[in-house]
Amino acid sequence: MTDDISAAQAGIVQIGDLTVNRLGLGTNRINDNDQSRQLLRRAVELGVNFIDTAHRYQGGASEATIGSTLAPYPDGLVVATKGGWQETLPSELRGQLEDSLRRLRTDCIDLYQLHRVNPDVPIEESVGMLKLFQEEGKIRHIGLSEVNVDQLQRAQKVTPIVSVQNEYNVMARQHETLLDYCTKQGIAFIPWFPLGGLAGAAEQVENKLSDMASNYDAAPQQLALAWLLKRSPIMLPIPGTLSTGHLEANLRSATITLSEDDYQRLTSMA
Repeated sequence: MTDDISAAQAGIVQIGDLTVNRLGLGTNRINDNDQSRQLLRRAVELGVNFIDTAHRYQGGASEATIGSTLAPYPDGLVVATKGGWQETLPSELRGQLEDSLRRLRTDCIDLYQLHRVNPDVPIEESVGMLKLFQEEGKIRHIGLSEVNVDQLQRAQKVTPIVSVQNEYNVMARQHETLLDYCTKQGIAFIPWFPLGGLAGAAEQVENKLSDMASNYDAAPQQLALAWLLKRSPIMLPIPGTLSTGHLEANLRSATITLSEDDYQRLTSMA
């Protein structure tokens, strides 16, 4: 039975003036096919109201498939995208934004994130360009991806930053200081690759979790997501999948209440 599954069971988090359920959907593998469209529709049916994509995902097909499948978007559904890469100049961001607006079939993107910082360009210049887009009414809120505390603080001096998207999971914990800063600031933290090696790349880690997971009648991946949800109230995991079964299993992680002992055991695994 899946009727009782809902992303709302994960609680809510604020992204600026937007409120979303704390389990979203990552779409880096979404493409123009029936399987992807079915997954997107099912996610919305199950209360997923935060969908994350990017200009570069699948050469633009991720954005285009989201737009053709879900637009016009139902009230409360937040579609976030990202633009810019290490080599992208501030002057090139407008073209990427216009591509995203067209593909997503919208006049204004709820959350537009700088995908990567160009190491040769002060972050203030790139964020300043996003602020201009915001003033033009083409984006509602601004976020960053793969930044450190210093870069975030510099960006905050230009304009309010409502979210940060960095790699983070039970095994990849290099951004603890940034997460703590975001938690204190009320900035949504969107961990990409939230399952880390547990998606199959690190079998030995999954084996360590199996015994614990059996106590919760859950899969190791579900415990990894439950740990993220417990780690901080501003955490917004976005596990990606092409399987509706995996989607439903991911959402069920919101019903798991980790004991403090098990939470600390997972915390010490990194």
